[in-house]
Amino acid sequence: MRTQDWIRFTLLSAIWGASFVFIRICAPVLGPVLTAAGRVGIAGLVLVFYLRAIRFDARWADYKWSYLKVGLLGSGIPFICYAIGALWLPASLLSILNATTPLFGALFAAIWLGEAFDLRRGLGVFLGITGVTLANKLGNVALTPVVLGAIGITLIAPCCYALNGIYLKRRAPHLPPQGNAAFSQLMVAPVLLLGLPFAPPTAVPSLTVIGALLVLAVLSSAVAYLIFYRLIADIGPTRVTTVTFVIPVFGMLWGFLLLHERITSGMLLGCAIMLAGTWLVVGQKRV
Repeated sequence: MRTQDWIRFTLLSAIWGASFVFIRICAPVLGPVLTAAGRVGIAGLVLVFYLRAIRFDARWADYKWSYLKVGLLGSGIPFICYAIGALWLPASLLSILNATTPLFGALFAAIWLGEAFDLRRGLGVFLGITGVTLANKLGNVALTPVVLGAIGITLIAPCCYALNGIYLKRRAPHLPPQGNAAFSQLMVAPVLLLGLPFAPPTAVPSLTVIGALLVLAVLSSAVAYLIFYRLIADIGPTRVTTVTFVIPVFGMLWGFLLLHERITSGMLLGCAIMLAGTWLVVGQKRV
């Protein structure tokens, strides 16, 4: 990769790693619904204005229902799940759980795309599950029933990311990436708000919480998506997926620096095992 590609790659990893810190700040006050809806709504508006400024036609009228489906799988449901998880889990563990996306992707690709699932991938999935289990068991939270439930709900998010990749490949390869980034988020925001009566805000948000939501939406969603799709165009989708490997490093770092979260040796060990498993799943075989 070129120097500018490495800079974008590292920047994207840092931005998405920091997103879990902002979720941790917002969710306990705004609630998971408003945190997720605010994030996608603001990000979608920013990106729509950007597309209008560069005069890009995303063909919203033609693809609106596809954009909605992509929005639910790629943003709406995952963001809700992470916001729920953030009520009990530290940002560092949220980022580690997020890194299971390629593992789910390999399983779903074998089921729906007919891709080979050999011993190498099977071992990778086993190591991935083992690593996630160790990172959580030896992490900085007690594994109470509530925490285990939060982990289960959080894992729905990477599962949805993987399903979204399958949907885009099988049913919606025609969608323009810029349109996906903008309209999939904007369209799903009103749908998420339907759940607000079930999880309303718990307090009046402070300026810190409002600022965190704005940064989460504008930086971690709008700007990050623009960097993400630029990288796809420049270095290809396979290399871009490896950004998932680096996000836990930044997630733990930002959690330590900004939220004073403790990083345990068990978390580092579990993360290393999980990343090794992920490499077995998505890495290229030597021939």
